[in-house]
Amino acid sequence: MNVFLKALSILAALSALGIAQVPTKSGNAVAIGSPGSYPRATKLKDGSLLAIYERSDGGNTIMTTARSTNNGASWANIGTVDSGDSSKKDIANGFVHQLPSGNILAAFRNHDRIDRDTYSFYRITVCNSSDNGATWSYLSTPASDPGDRKEGNWEPFMKDSLDGTLELYYSRENPEGDQDSLLRRSTDGGKSWSTAQTISGQGLSTRDGMLGVARIAPNSPTEIAIFEAGLNGLFTVNTIRSSNDGTNWTRDPNPVYAVSGKSAGAPQIIRVGNRLVASFGTNEGGGAWPEDGAINLLVSRDNGQSWGDKTFIDQPAHWAGLLALDDTSFLVLYDKNRICYSQRMTF
Repeated sequence: MNVFLKALSILAALSALGIAQVPTKSGNAVAIGSPGSYPRATKLKDGSLLAIYERSDGGNTIMTTARSTNNGASWANIGTVDSGDSSKKDIANGFVHQLPSGNILAAFRNHDRIDRDTYSFYRITVCNSSDNGATWSYLSTPASDPGDRKEGNWEPFMKDSLDGTLELYYSRENPEGDQDSLLRRSTDGGKSWSTAQTISGQGLSTRDGMLGVARIAPNSPTEIAIFEAGLNGLFTVNTIRSSNDGTNWTRDPNPVYAVSGKSAGAPQIIRVGNRLVASFGTNEGGGAWPEDGAINLLVSRDNGQSWGDKTFIDQPAHWAGLLALDDTSFLVLYDKNRICYSQRMTF
């Protein structure tokens, strides 16, 4: 038996015995686009991948879509969701989601600014595409606040509930300086939205944000929401749980990852086969938080009750997103030195 066949037989034996496998890199990281940041992606009904990221061009920020027809082995820019003068507009935090109808939605923060650190108006904007992400039109503004109250809206995340209702999760700052995770719902494909439901941070003086959600199994009503919580300038990674498809959420967060005197945050979560995979950034190994920290992964094989198999991806790197390709492989998307990358991982 040659070495390759022997390795395959060992992997098969480990799988049969239920012994854990750690995710490993499959090839090198592939550039999605640059100069840019905050990449996210979804798998479309036709099997292609659609990514979104904020791209800089001179003094403008362009919310850009890119397409891959080979599971992330290469990417090509295909569309512009929105753009604006970076001195007047803060366009960032893009997220793409395909509806059962086939239409694709892009949600992103779309703030008016007086200068780099002063905002006159906060909003989350949703745009619609009927041609797989090539052209876009405005659809709705599910969340907005005047800038003088410093109650910003950030980091949208979209998914469908089991009954087909569209869910929009996002972060909202409070006047007291903390931040909560909110949920709004739409029954008309994102044209109109419910009032907001707070699912994490209510009554706590923590800065909750960067939330992502995954089901523990296909069509399961049990979901895990992962998020960062900031307190006294340091961040930790935590989860909460819903057993009724997002209607109610546990109040007390479950710690996932924390480092004494350092930060861990900006997480995301996906299901890959029968495992949950979480990404996060941390400066525990050095570097300024969050830009110069490292992207790592954790794996849960007990539906998010415990986490292990910490796997290093890259440093300096930040703002990671995740996309499951099949039951054994997935992409980690991240920004490194203003270049957006996708790294394929396999179990």
